[in-house]
Amino acid sequence: MFTKINSFLVRKFIPNWQDTQDASVRASYGYLEGYISVLGNFLLFVLKLIGGLWINSISLLADAFHTLSDVLTSVAVIVGFKVSKKPGDKEHPFGHGRAEYIATFIVSTLLIIVGIEFLKGSIDKLLHPEPTHYNHIVFGIMLFSTLAKEWLYNLAKYLGLKIDSKALIADAWHHRSDAIASLLIGIALYGTKLGFNNLDAILGVIVSFMIMYTGYELIKDCANDIIGTAPSPELIEQIKQEVLSISGTENVHQIEVHKYGQKQYAYMHIEVDPTLNTLQSHEIADTVMNNLNEKLGIAALVHIDPVQKKPAPHKPLVTDQSFS
Repeated sequence: MFTKINSFLVRKFIPNWQDTQDASVRASYGYLEGYISVLGNFLLFVLKLIGGLWINSISLLADAFHTLSDVLTSVAVIVGFKVSKKPGDKEHPFGHGRAEYIATFIVSTLLIIVGIEFLKGSIDKLLHPEPTHYNHIVFGIMLFSTLAKEWLYNLAKYLGLKIDSKALIADAWHHRSDAIASLLIGIALYGTKLGFNNLDAILGVIVSFMIMYTGYELIKDCANDIIGTAPSPELIEQIKQEVLSISGTENVHQIEVHKYGQKQYAYMHIEVDPTLNTLQSHEIADTVMNNLNEKLGIAALVHIDPVQKKPAPHKPLVTDQSFS
């Protein structure tokens, strides 16, 4: 069901939605997720805040402000995509694609801050318990929040996988953590009806650690992308196969790949017949660069090397000799 809704939204609101390599189309995917998340999360924040104050639930208030942080992180995602679609300039010749990584970092950092703040509140309530009152309406709010956040998780993940965006995947996990938190808090509220009054504070602690762990994992992945990670063996193999399929290329080596958001840049050495003239070698290099750009979306810089021919093995001189 979620997939059909997500697909409908993409086709309805994103022109040229299939061209996911285009910076403007990628930005549209990010805007769609961001604006829907901002609206949905703000409405859920208001509902949870009212419910938490109504029944004096620290875990529900923690979850309310966790949801509010989702509004801020979705704004960060929107800004990140707005910056990342800008073309290269004098100061940023490779474009602004890594702005998505910055958005991911902001999302993840806010998650950790929210987790720490409400861990303090949950521990305080555990040490100084206050009564929490069960209410059918608030319980219904938490069930509704669980379903709504699970859909937002599916939407963000669906869009993130479509355009290979870690910023959207990070926001998806932000939604998933809130969905799980809402479910746990709903259980805690029902537990108070059965006499388990400390369950609210205990689950508040669990939710806080879950929020912080999610933020830590996302920051770790984001840091690797900012520093720069080695290309996958599968990508290197794809590049090799594409290059060697071009007539005139004898070998390829010293492949380096750098990623700036979705855009990838590669540097490599290809070997050609040393008897070719400069024009012929240049045409082969141009074909390699054009094919990699068209088929793999990689902007390549190619260095030409002559094929290193192995010398023929040395054979000892054999002479006929006769002995008397």
